[in-house]
Amino acid sequence: MSEELAKVGLYIDDLYLLRVIEPEIANETNDLRHDCTSYSDKLQDFQTLIQSFIRVAEDFGAEVEREKIRTIGIQNLVKNLSKQRESEHQKIQSQIVEKSLELERLKIELQHLQRIESEQQEIIDNFYQTQ
Repeated sequence: MSEELAKVGLYIDDLYLLRVIEPEIANETNDLRHDCTSYSDKLQDFQTLIQSFIRVAEDFGAEVEREKIRTIGIQNLVKNLSKQRESEHQKIQSQIVEKSLELERLKIELQHLQRIESEQQEIIDNFYQTQ
């Protein structure tokens, strides 16, 4: 009887249910459906993992970019401080030279005034001696 039903395209499976396709093909189809569902689930898990990885990579890239900009700012600040210190150093060196020149001028003036004082004291002493 199975053969007669098979000729018309009807089949009886292991549970004695009437089927339109062969039981082996039905089993293979069910196995394939199960494999496809499993593959689809795994693919969805993989896609979720990849999206998570991309988010982490983008966050890390943004953090690296922020640190890079911060580092450039700090480098510029250090360069500016270095230039300010160099400028201040040059200014102080210039003031030292000016003060040294003024000291020399004042020493010469002091010597000159001391000579004048000495000469005047000598004149005063001579004046008192003659009187």
